Amino acid sequence: MKIKHYLSISCVCIVWMTSAQTVSVRSVMQPYMDRGDLPGIVTVIADTEKVISMECFGYQDIAKDRKMMPDALFWVASQTKSVTATAVMILVDEGILDLDEPVTTYLPELKRLMVARVSREGWQALERLDKPITLHHLLSHTSGMAFLTGLQQQMNKIDALPLDLSLYVTTMTPLLFDPGEKMIYSNQGIDIAGTVVERVSGMPFTDFVQKRIFDPLDMKSATFWPTEKQLEKLAAPYKMDENGKLEEIQITLLQYPLSDRSKRFANPGGGLFCTPPDFVKFYQMIANKGMFNGKRILSETAVAEMGKKPADFAWGLGWVVKDDELQHGGAAGTYGWVNTKEGWIALYFIQQGGLPKHNEAKEAFYKTASSIFQK
Repeated sequence: MKIKHYLSISCVCIVWMTSAQTVSVRSVMQPYMDRGDLPGIVTVIADTEKVISMECFGYQDIAKDRKMMPDALFWVASQTKSVTATAVMILVDEGILDLDEPVTTYLPELKRLMVARVSREGWQALERLDKPITLHHLLSHTSGMAFLTGLQQQMNKIDALPLDLSLYVTTMTPLLFDPGEKMIYSNQGIDIAGTVVERVSGMPFTDFVQKRIFDPLDMKSATFWPTEKQLEKLAAPYKMDENGKLEEIQITLLQYPLSDRSKRFANPGGGLFCTPPDFVKFYQMIANKGMFNGKRILSETAVAEMGKKPADFAWGLGWVVKDDELQHGGAAGTYGWVNTKEGWIALYFIQQGGLPKHNEAKEAFYKTASSIFQK
């Protein structure tokens, strides 16, 4: 095996080459930038101990002529859900939480929850739940909760409510079905899981994840409120205008300014910002079955539990589960894969609002990254 170092126009890259195959992420990804299909991307390939490849393409801000750099800040959006699930599992490891205990044990306010059922002749009735919601339901998107509470849906913002108020609004938002009956992707459910962490730990959710996850993993850039200095390195989101040109946009689901702590609130379901070099550390911990640099963050049992799917659903606890891989994406296009059997990671960072070639590029990167580890 050989390691080759070289300098690109935007960042230092390390590419791992085997004697059998030379894999070039750049040859696969750069054409999307050259054609103007995508604005800017950072890709990361890693194993449990080291970053094998980190490459930058295009621009993090076209108007300001800023080329994409490895320390660009990204809204990882729903990849926050995996972090929240980890926070829950830390407390499960400690015996403070039980995945199968009714969530009303921790949040008695939820005893008021009702489920909306369709009765005869098309009438919808609100009725008591047939069985209680558990943390297992919340983390696997089988709780019956909608994507957002009614108030959040009206505002179309995920960061407009503090967790205590979000909990109150949740008690007035009927479930769509009984817990465990179906699977519907739910930001609301993960927010409630984060509220449980806050309630039983006795500290704000953000303080808990900072103390128990971000600090031990040395994720210095991880934040729910980017500072003005951090925002100077924010990767701008883009969509295509009517002429097929890249056009900068704002993140629809978040309130601006992003640094405002008085009006924006931390969202366990999708509020995290982070840089690629820091976010890969979280994935390395998962790939290494809960260990990072000799420190145990989660037990092996907890990591294994997150990778179990209920019934035939796609979700484990805070992760999409596919064969030996845990995966998660974010609303603005970021995506991560971690193979827990072989211990490798692939991360794809972009900020976009529905660019036509985004998914094609993401899958092309994944195929290239995974081919490195094929025997």
